[in-house]
Amino acid sequence: MDVVVHSHLRWDGFWQRPQQLISRLARGNRVVFIEEPLFDERHRERPELRVRQEDSGVTVLQPLLPPQAEHLPEVSPENQRLNRKLVAEWLRGAGYQNVLRWHYAPMAIYLAETCSERGVVYDCMDELSAFKGAPPELVERERELMAQAAVVFTGGRSIYEAKRAHHPHTYRFDSGVEIEHFQQAARPETVIPEDVAALPRPILGYYGVIDERMDYEALEYLAKRHPEWSFLMVGPVTKVREEDLPKGANIHYTGQRSYRDLPRYLKAFDVALVLFADNAATRYLSPTKTLEYFAGGKPVVSAPIADIVENYADVVRLAHSPQEYDRAIKAALTEDNTERFRQGLDRARAHTWDAIVEQMKEIMTAAFPGR
Repeated sequence: MDVVVHSHLRWDGFWQRPQQLISRLARGNRVVFIEEPLFDERHRERPELRVRQEDSGVTVLQPLLPPQAEHLPEVSPENQRLNRKLVAEWLRGAGYQNVLRWHYAPMAIYLAETCSERGVVYDCMDELSAFKGAPPELVERERELMAQAAVVFTGGRSIYEAKRAHHPHTYRFDSGVEIEHFQQAARPETVIPEDVAALPRPILGYYGVIDERMDYEALEYLAKRHPEWSFLMVGPVTKVREEDLPKGANIHYTGQRSYRDLPRYLKAFDVALVLFADNAATRYLSPTKTLEYFAGGKPVVSAPIADIVENYADVVRLAHSPQEYDRAIKAALTEDNTERFRQGLDRARAHTWDAIVEQMKEIMTAAFPGR
């Protein structure tokens, strides 16, 4: 079956739920992943699609469109028209028809009629309307998308509870893990990257997108209180200014690193952090990194994210304040973590991305008869 994916995330951005699921759907299916447009003066007269083939088999389309007349958080009507034309011509030329339209981006609903469709799936991984810079129209576009969708998948319980009242076929799939990949962090032959190998121990590590969801107050408090600790922050900085991030001789920001190298950075961690603030953007989170930390055999100290409390409160150490982070990290560094490691690995083994995709396929087979 041909699958057309509309995403608000870049394929080569931080590797997370969309890439994990879609790369597996590409095993045996043709899949095209359409990113949000880039606006560039060089394409004022000649809008185009940048097309590339990934090793996973996914074809990535990146629309290059003219600058918009004014700054808008959504694509302007004129650029929507241009983008529809570009995408429709490419899909037709590549022979895509009767596709499964798979959405992460409700705002891309204007591309719905670019080719014939077998059905629509909405994989709702976040409450995007709560994110910084969200278009005011996003809530209405999501309502329209859910009305079109035959199936709605969600992350953990929080987002599932928020969406199931609006669609009769809503299914919960919490975050998964590619367990063999992250178990590399526990192997003797795995080499810690050179840029962090010499950091003073202990290393308190986080990887993921660094944005408005982070608990910067806790990070700053801990870094000042413990100059002997190293704080390793691995990931791209988005939607916040780098000059506004907490600074200190013991806080180290690496920028984005490849998914391939994450186990090597994880091996450097003495304690793995899920360092999120309590705000609107984190209310519905189901952090992928938790199971990855478990697979790597690391003690975890986490914010009390609802899905983590529900699923892993007996494995992670929870912290509701900077002071509680301090106590929890000290406990993770000094206490016996053997039982937590065992339970964490068991949870990781029970929630692989491969198993999740197979369950999703069963639901879609029932929703779209004949395939």
